[in-house]
Amino acid sequence: MPASSASAVMYVAGAVAAAVAFVGLVFGANKLLSPREPNTGKLEPYECGMDQAGDPHVAVRPRYAAIAVLFVLFDAETVLLFAVASRLHGSPAAFWAVAAFAGALGLGLAYAWRKGALSWRW
Repeated sequence: MPASSASAVMYVAGAVAAAVAFVGLVFGANKLLSPREPNTGKLEPYECGMDQAGDPHVAVRPRYAAIAVLFVLFDAETVLLFAVASRLHGSPAAFWAVAAFAGALGLGLAYAWRKGALSWRW
């Protein structure tokens, strides 16, 4: 192994060791310095200074979760589409690639719409 490769490996190993030591130091300081006074208020799942209004284990409607997932998917893809479209610089091949991507997004949206995933039924 050449000397430059060995020094690079040693540099990375030292950086990893320093990172692990720092994390251990922070966790150790937290363990030693943090106050521990457990009471009923601090042991509640949602501590905000107010009494709990109801049962914390309330069922979330699957319809809400489905619409939230669809929103995140299409929102992230739209942001990526704008990021890529800003770097086109007039290339016809890039234009058609982005057009195909937008078409695939449109097909996904049409499929979700056709299946009723976007309607808010109670």
